[in-house]
Amino acid sequence: MAVIRLTLGQPVDEGAEIVLAIPIGTPEQVLRDIDITGFDVQHARALNSGQEVVRLRPRAGEPGEVRLVFEEPGTAFPDWTFAPNGGPHETPSAELTTLIEDVAPSTLPPPERVEHIIRHIEERFTYGVRDIGLADDLEAMPPLTCGVHLGTCIDTHSYGVAAFRAAGISAAYVSGLFFEEGARISMPGHCWMAVQADGAPHHWDVSHFLKYGLGPTRPVLNPKPGVRYAMAIGRNIVVEGEEGPVTFGRLSGFNVLSGPGRGDHLQTRAEILSF
Repeated sequence: MAVIRLTLGQPVDEGAEIVLAIPIGTPEQVLRDIDITGFDVQHARALNSGQEVVRLRPRAGEPGEVRLVFEEPGTAFPDWTFAPNGGPHETPSAELTTLIEDVAPSTLPPPERVEHIIRHIEERFTYGVRDIGLADDLEAMPPLTCGVHLGTCIDTHSYGVAAFRAAGISAAYVSGLFFEEGARISMPGHCWMAVQADGAPHHWDVSHFLKYGLGPTRPVLNPKPGVRYAMAIGRNIVVEGEEGPVTFGRLSGFNVLSGPGRGDHLQTRAEILSF
C-alpha cells in the first residue's frame, strides 16, 4: 500500500476553482481511498470521457491537500480507457494513417505491428522541449515522415497514441506521477502509453528510454528505476466549470477550472508518505 499526498506548489487566486483527476485503476494499481482536506468538494465526470474528477475550491486559511491510497496489483483498465475523445492530439490525420500502414502493415500479427510502431516513434524523436507542442495548432496529429524531432513525454506519447489509432490498435495516453528511485517528492507530472492488442504488452514509455539513453524501448513500466502511479487517461479532456466547459491538455495534477487562469496547469507537489 502507498499513501501519496498532493498539495499545490504555487498560490491560487482567491475564489478560483480547481480540478483534479480521480486516479484510474490499472493492472498495476487500484485506488483504495481518497481523503481531501482544506477544499470544498464536488464530484464530476469529464464531458468527453469516463474520467472522474473532483472540483475543488480552496477554503480560506486552510492548507489544502489530497491524500491518495493505492494498493497493488490492480484489476484492469476502465472500459472507456481506449475510447477516442475527439481531441486533436489523439486523432490521426489521413496522412498519418497512410504512413502507419507502411510502417506496420495490417497483414502483420498485432504484436509485430506494435513493435514496428514503437520503433517508428523512437526513431522520430529526441528528448527536448518544442516551441509549440506537437499538434497544438492543428486539428489532427500530423505524420512524422523523416528526420528527428524534439519532443517531451507529452509530444512523444501523444504522437504514439495517434499512430496506434491510425493502425486501428487501441491505445491511450496515461498521465501520472513518477518518483525516481529513493525519492519521496515529485513536482512535475509524467505520461506514458497503454496499448491494447492481442499478445502485445500494454505499458510503453518511449520518452524515458530516449531521455535517459536506455537503448531500444522495451515494455516495462519503470525503465528508469522508481515508481509511478496513473492519474488520468487522455488529452484534451473537457470538464464543466462555473463559467462553462474547459478543455485541459492533460490532467496529471491540479488545474484551474474557474476564475483567473482558467485552463492553466498548476504546479503540483506529490509526496510519498508511506509504502
